[in-house]
Parts: sequence; structure tokens; C-alpha cells
Amino acid sequence: MHVHTVAGSSDSMLEPNELVAIGRQIGLAGVNITEHDKVLEPHGRRAFVEAHPGFFVNFGMEVSTDLGHMIAVGLDSYLPGIRRAAKLREELDKVGGFLIVAHPFRRLFDPVTAMRTGVKFEMTAEEAAERLEVFKIVHGIEIANGANTPKENYFAWEVARILGLPGTGGSDAHSTSGIGVFATGFEREIDSAETLLEELHAGRFEAVHRSKAGRWVRFEDGSIEAALEDPAAAS
Repeated sequence: MHVHTVAGSSDSMLEPNELVAIGRQIGLAGVNITEHDKVLEPHGRRAFVEAHPGFFVNFGMEVSTDLGHMIAVGLDSYLPGIRRAAKLREELDKVGGFLIVAHPFRRLFDPVTAMRTGVKFEMTAEEAAERLEVFKIVHGIEIANGANTPKENYFAWEVARILGLPGTGGSDAHSTSGIGVFATGFEREIDSAETLLEELHAGRFEAVHRSKAGRWVRFEDGSIEAALEDPAAAS
């Protein structure tokens, strides 16, 4: 649900064809490509999908907003004004889209960042759920991000649990490293952009990650540590 390629993200080294090849190899059924503030133009999208039959590819976008980075699913292009999160939600609502706050607690627990900014994050999960405006705007929360620390991901998981909001997982990969470390598992096969949005709005998904034995497991409190000790890895 969250990955960047050289096709639209200047900070990525990941070739789109590499993404699909590795995704197939590790057992992903598809990807939601989320370039920074950009969606590949229609002809390029069609050509890429046609080049990879049997592997679902959707084109979302990671939008930089006044309330942080947002994963927008359902927009065909970048629109004026969507750097304001409220406007982004408004535009997504017009087309039946879905809005996810990306890595909401990244670096907030880092003492170096606190020293540099002079701001120390001291909210409990309950306080963050109640006070932070971003959670009143989004449909879901990215609770498992491959570029986050376990503490940051677990805190997001707890906030989502308190709010009753669904949680997604995404690698946030910018290279071949980390693809599929975290992903989003759906209850039914996703074979179209329409089906993806239908299942997102229905909440029929969960954040997942791979265990030491390569099995997909639900992301929840303590699951990262448990996955490293997966008994199936020894069999």
C-alpha cells in the first residue's frame, strides 16, 4: 500500500519492473504505488498494467499536507489545494477515495530529533488519539511502516485500536531492500481499482508482515518479536 519508484519519486532507486518481480517472488498479489505528490499519467499506467498480467497494480499517491504525509487512493492526478489535508479529504470524498495517514509517529520518540527541535513528544496513545487533528480527517492509519521503528509502529497500532480506525501496512520502500517487510492483507482478491476501494471502505483488510519462516502474519502488539521466533522456521 505504500512504495516509491524512480517513475515518480526523485528519492527512490527502485525500478517499477523490479518492484513487480520481487513482489511476485515473495508472495505479494499486487502493489499500490504511491509516488510523492504525483500519479503516473494514464497512458503510462495502462502500459505498465498490461506489461504485468496476473499481478494487481494500483496507482495511489503520497501527498505532503499540513497535517503530515497522506496516502491517497482514488485520485487520478495531483489537484490544486490538496496540500491542505481537509481539501485532500474533500476531493477524495468526491470520487469515493480513501485517505490514510502515513507513518504518523515517525521520529517523534527520537531523542536527537527532540534535541534539535526542542519539542519532546510526551502524549499517551489515548491523548494522541483525542488531540491530534489528523485522526479526525482520515479513513485509516498506517500502523506498520517499513521505515519506522517498532516503537513508532506499535504506538500507531495502539492509537488506531483506541479510535477504532482500520490500520494498513506498507514497506515505504525506495529500493529493492524492504519490499514486503510490511503489507496490507485483504479478505478477498483485489483485481481492480474499484474492488480495492470497496474493500478499503468496508474495512476488510489488516496490516501484515512476514515471519522468519516467510509466513504472512497479522501485525499487532508484540508480533514483530514473535515473528523473529517463528517455530515454523526450524521445520
